[in-house]
Amino acid sequence: MTKQVIAMYLRLSGEDRDASKNESNSIANQRQLILDYIQSNKALSKCEVREFVDDGVSGARFDRMAFQEMIGQVQNGEIQIIITKDYSRLGRDYLEVGKYMECLFPLLHVRYIAVNEHYDSDNYAGRTGGMEIGIKNIVNMMYSRDASKKVMAARKVLTEQGKFIGSFAPYGYVKSPEDKHKLIPDPEAAEVVRRIFTLAAEGKKYKEIARILNETGVETCLDYQKSHGRERKHGTEIKVHQWSATTVMDILYNEVYIGTIVNNRIAHNQRTGYKSKRRKPEEWTVVENCHEPIVSRELYEAAHEKLDRKGQAKKVRSGNLPARLFLCGCCGHALIKRHGKYKCPANLNPAELNCSRVRMDAEVFENTVLTYIRVTAESFLQDLEKKRKMKQEAQRNELDVEVIRQKIKKLENRRFQAYDDYTREKLSREEMRSLRDKLQEEIKVLEEMLAAREKEQAELSHAPDVSEEELTVLAGLSVFDIKAIRVLVKNITLFEDGNIEIVWNADDFLRDV
Repeated sequence: MTKQVIAMYLRLSGEDRDASKNESNSIANQRQLILDYIQSNKALSKCEVREFVDDGVSGARFDRMAFQEMIGQVQNGEIQIIITKDYSRLGRDYLEVGKYMECLFPLLHVRYIAVNEHYDSDNYAGRTGGMEIGIKNIVNMMYSRDASKKVMAARKVLTEQGKFIGSFAPYGYVKSPEDKHKLIPDPEAAEVVRRIFTLAAEGKKYKEIARILNETGVETCLDYQKSHGRERKHGTEIKVHQWSATTVMDILYNEVYIGTIVNNRIAHNQRTGYKSKRRKPEEWTVVENCHEPIVSRELYEAAHEKLDRKGQAKKVRSGNLPARLFLCGCCGHALIKRHGKYKCPANLNPAELNCSRVRMDAEVFENTVLTYIRVTAESFLQDLEKKRKMKQEAQRNELDVEVIRQKIKKLENRRFQAYDDYTREKLSREEMRSLRDKLQEEIKVLEEMLAAREKEQAELSHAPDVSEEELTVLAGLSVFDIKAIRVLVKNITLFEDGNIEIVWNADDFLRDV
């Protein structure tokens, strides 16, 4: 029999960490509690254990990275048992938690255990967990909303006091060791910030300032944080970091460098579904003289006078730019389209990287990409048709699967009956053994048939995120439509030798084509 897999799911939210101060909810304590439970159960202790952790993520949302990874493995038939400390670790939205506990897990034959709630779905066979579970899940949701309100109220007080509430200090500052809500200048980075403002006051534009910083070997913001032990995760994979006009602009328009804290620019909470929403400037909370400034107000205003702020204001990012699609194969930066060509804008040392050679005629590039897209979309469509036929066959086999299970059950009952007949002297020992061996052979054959059918169904359960309608549009695409291409493509990389590499959004599906 295949070894079962246990998913040990651990979660800690900001509310748990900051609002309740409850040490029993810590990741380490959740892990130890569940491991102790597994070891105390003879059957569970023989299973493989996989750990999934969402640290600092609210239970009111279900797009948690580790949670979605776990559910994906559940849907692929890789996980048979899920264990959490209690219901609230699974989530705090009682409707969503109920959907998983009462619908998805039973449908996928997944056993769910909540240790502190003394709940084991195997002990609720054929019925729901009852009113007690529903009430507890409602209480968990109410707790989440109450904790969220308290945290928001506390943040509101801090913002009105001019406290810094960001997760990371802006470039040029570090958080004070005595007070995490107060910024103090970072001498080395602060000198770079002053240099940027000085160059701007001298009349240099964004690109000129970026070029000067790159030529003089000044570490970028990310590289500086990394070299000083304060590495932050970056959403894009860029091989070579360099100062850009956008980074320079962000620094020049950040009032934090004159001692001013601006909070409440973005709204993101339960009421907005955790989606970021940019507030109007009049709704921002602005407090001056909150910490030691890096640049004087005179220098700040002189730089903006030269930059002509009104003329440049439209270039400030809205925070809603689409993900990078076309990449340089040398440095990883996004390509730009200019003068009828796609090329890398990075101004790097040609002795180290050949970014200057990463370029292609726009018409050739777009036609090549279109051809790739159409051919691949057509392959996807053909594979969808193939899988549709296989699923129809699998659906016809579902009845066979149930019939096989019933036959196995009857044979097992007959094996037990044979022993009972022996104890009642209706069969001799030799007759009982012969009959049991024969029945066991029949059961073995049926179990092999059942395993094969169930494997077929599991393989067909995985489906791509791309719909047939979208694939049909892409297969007949005649115009270079970036929005349509993004449906199927994650990114496209152009190399110096003219080769193009495409990373698809449906790689798992593509491997089956």
